[in-house]
Amino acid sequence: MGTNAPQQPQDEAWRPRRVHGGFRQVRRGRDKQWHFIGQEQGEHVRKVVRRHPWFLIKAALPFIGSLLALIILLVIDVGVPALRPFWLFLILLASLFVLVTGAYFVYKDFIRWWLDVDIITDKRILTWRGFLQQTRQETPLDKVQQVGIDRETPMSFLASYGTLHIYLVGGRLDIRDVPDPKAVRDAILGVTEEYRAAKPAKAKAPRPADPQLEEVLAKLAKQDPLPKLPDADAKYAQRLRPDQRRGPLRTFGGPLRIPCDVHYDTDEFTVMYIQRSRYVLALRLIPLILLLLAALVGLIYIPQFALIFVIAVLALILTALYMIINYIDDVFILTNRRIIDIERHFLFFYEARDETEYKNIRDIKVKMSNIFEFVLGYGDVYIETPGSSPDISLTHIDHPFFIQDKIYAIKGHKEKVDKIKGNNERKEQLDEWFSSVLTVLEKQMVNRGVPNLQKLDLWTAAERAEEFGMKVVPVGEDASYPNIEAGRIVRQEPQAGAVIHVDPDTDERPQIHVYLSKKV
Repeated sequence: MGTNAPQQPQDEAWRPRRVHGGFRQVRRGRDKQWHFIGQEQGEHVRKVVRRHPWFLIKAALPFIGSLLALIILLVIDVGVPALRPFWLFLILLASLFVLVTGAYFVYKDFIRWWLDVDIITDKRILTWRGFLQQTRQETPLDKVQQVGIDRETPMSFLASYGTLHIYLVGGRLDIRDVPDPKAVRDAILGVTEEYRAAKPAKAKAPRPADPQLEEVLAKLAKQDPLPKLPDADAKYAQRLRPDQRRGPLRTFGGPLRIPCDVHYDTDEFTVMYIQRSRYVLALRLIPLILLLLAALVGLIYIPQFALIFVIAVLALILTALYMIINYIDDVFILTNRRIIDIERHFLFFYEARDETEYKNIRDIKVKMSNIFEFVLGYGDVYIETPGSSPDISLTHIDHPFFIQDKIYAIKGHKEKVDKIKGNNERKEQLDEWFSSVLTVLEKQMVNRGVPNLQKLDLWTAAERAEEFGMKVVPVGEDASYPNIEAGRIVRQEPQAGAVIHVDPDTDERPQIHVYLSKKV
């Protein structure tokens, strides 16, 4: 007889097996619905998204060009047979180019375009990437908070494609080069609303019926208010569109209203915009103003050179306008997560940007270089960071010590918020726990045990029963206890310790029938 224990059958759904999507991550079944590997029971695919075909055509241009060259050579060979050996050599060379560029296009671009797919279901968003090294990212719909669209080039408007920025709880998912991004955004928002509407609400813990207990629990569970930082973009709220990517709402380039190329995460917002000191602009404009005055004087007193002075005046005015716009566009942004140094050059042609998160700040120093900076109240703030993180220099800004304090305050704000959130979550958990316990205790208190009334006189027994929400009803006398003083309780029904229901909402009280002792 063998000693091996009989093997238990393993659930087939939990049996590990090697599967892969091959060249079709998602397929249409006989039911005309999309299906994919790992699809859950009752899960339905709402939309399948691949990269816009324009990028496939763009990648195929070398192959298309070599193919056209081959066709042209074949036509020439037929039309000019005298140079056939030369044309055959070029045809063979072009055929080789067609094979090489075609194979490269299929392997490098077409297969990746076919396999890189985003699947939107009624439960989640799946992002499949790669061929030989496949990756899959899963994003539950209950984490989706907002979806923004970004179209960065004129071609994206002409071909109708763009980048989707899906803002999640604690992160962000970017899907690039999406065809018809508005339709995809509407599909994600629509299925997200359906998912949240169909998701059952969290069951509430039972609450005690006693108003005093409920009041005490409410006081103990009262949430501590979270400290809030100012929102510098509140005055630009009219510029915000529902499908706009999250970022600073302040624009650049003066009347050109150029948006800032900064992407915010889900819970990131602008706390403060910091401009360089107006005295810096004044010092830069003073030489131009003096030259402009000199040109105007020359225009009046030396009319023979009027054309030159007019050109000089126009050039100086344009230069001054450029310097003013460039000054306005050199701005520092303090968000609730990081410090961003934005410096635009040549209006919209170039934007330089450095940024660092508050957690990387090692030290903040303030420097006023001369007596003029001290008197006028501006200076430099140097933010030092360790390692590869860039140092940020907030140069020539007003009230540098105030800015230093504010940066430290924002840096410590997140720690305060996290601490208060943790305390509020614990209060909520304790409130649910105590509420459940007190509800059970209330029920037990309503179902009370009968007190022991043995050997008590009738009045004392009545007072004790009153404390338990019951009343004593004498039903007779019993002479079987000669050793007990007359008028004492010798028997009771129900017996002591029996549990009976006491309804606090009615005036009817449970009765305890008692028998009193009697002298013979």
